[in-house]
Amino acid sequence: MPNDYIDISVPLSSEMVTWPGHEPSSFSRSQGMLDNARYYVTRLNIGSHTGTHVDAPVHFTAGGVTVDRIDLGALIGEAQVCDMRGIVEIGPDELAAAGVGDVPRVLIATDNSAWIRTGPMPNLPAHLTPAAAGYLVDRNLALVGFDGLSIDHPDKAAAHLRLLSAGTIILEAIDLTDIPPGRYDLICLPLRIASGDGAPARALLRPISP
Repeated sequence: MPNDYIDISVPLSSEMVTWPGHEPSSFSRSQGMLDNARYYVTRLNIGSHTGTHVDAPVHFTAGGVTVDRIDLGALIGEAQVCDMRGIVEIGPDELAAAGVGDVPRVLIATDNSAWIRTGPMPNLPAHLTPAAAGYLVDRNLALVGFDGLSIDHPDKAAAHLRLLSAGTIILEAIDLTDIPPGRYDLICLPLRIASGDGAPARALLRPISP
């Protein structure tokens, strides 16, 4: 069977772009010997919302579902990729024009993909408006994926609150640079952090044949 999966995850590294004010990621490798064989172990110092990651409802809602208890069905299945490059403030009209809501998962490609691997993050990256979040909730989406470090305006959290309080899972910091609009099978598996508010994840797409 051909390997037609596309990795849309951002590689974890000490040079990766992180949210302003968050501690930079760091990686240190140690070396040891066992039975005359050399081995390496790397120590990771990262936050739960580092790189490509999943936001669990508890991230912004007290008593919400934690990342280790998310229904995996929300993270695996058909997803629609929508191209909204050139738009900074994404509202309901833009989502409606793209036909968002026909499938239970949406991944939104914006100009954020141009810097998500290398930075720097602009002062005003592409983001969802609170009304856009309400539009997505009204259509009972299981998952909303975004190519920025946050789906929100940098100084706000209304979209997070609206989506997570409704139980909609958020996938952030995906790289959709070379992904054409269309329908795909999504596999997204976050680390199983006990009682976690979020977790780094590996996210893969496979095109669905028309």
